[in-house]
Amino acid sequence: LEKNHRGKDMTKTVLFVDKRVGFEICEYLFSIDEDIARIYVRNSGEDSKKIEKHFKNSTDIFVSDDLKDRNHIQELKQIQPDFMVTVYWPYLLKPEIFNSSKNGCINFHPALLPHNRGWYPHVHNILNNSEAGVTLHFIDESADTGPIVAQKKINVDPSDTAFTLYTKLQDEMIQIFKESWGKIKRKEIVPIIQDERESSFHNKSDIIDHIDLDKKYSGKELINILRARTFGSKGFAYYKVGNKKIFLNLRLNYDGNF
Repeated sequence: LEKNHRGKDMTKTVLFVDKRVGFEICEYLFSIDEDIARIYVRNSGEDSKKIEKHFKNSTDIFVSDDLKDRNHIQELKQIQPDFMVTVYWPYLLKPEIFNSSKNGCINFHPALLPHNRGWYPHVHNILNNSEAGVTLHFIDESADTGPIVAQKKINVDPSDTAFTLYTKLQDEMIQIFKESWGKIKRKEIVPIIQDERESSFHNKSDIIDHIDLDKKYSGKELINILRARTFGSKGFAYYKVGNKKIFLNLRLNYDGNF
């Protein structure tokens, strides 16, 4: 590892980032003087624009479509970064990309792997009463299946909605990365192979938002559906009256004051 001007170990890193967590990880790595070779962002969206605006004078920034170009991929491989890091990156990287990193590619996943691989783990935490948490793991050729580097359990509060739990998981992802990054780059952590016997995976289509007015639900089941599908001011659960969908948004707190 190279040394920065403070005498600390510095790694050449390529970032693939999205959303608030991606922005804060960029800020953190620049604050400790890491050598950020380049940053990849999504093609559009306010989060990507914020990253491009803030860091465009600090390093080279590219968009996800660049990774479809063979010449660009070859150029990326020639950089030979020490690490790659994907932060809420919505696309699977090709093996030829993540294998070009000397020490692998670290991914953020807001679940206690191997449980709740795939989409919307925070929703399934509430729907299925499964344990919530965050995981840092190495990428391999399948989704969310690589060896675990660090993880932490997060409590699901009875008043949590999808939004509040999602926010808690994002905050903890940032914290666990800051706590683990130095150990990761110094290879002080022995990655743990995931136990496939304990694994679960969810597609986008696994969530059914339609509440059937003719079906019997327990009070707990119905409340969990509503809070799992409440995201801030948005409600995704609905029932039908004729051909119209009526969407529901649940507000929860302990003292009754809204």
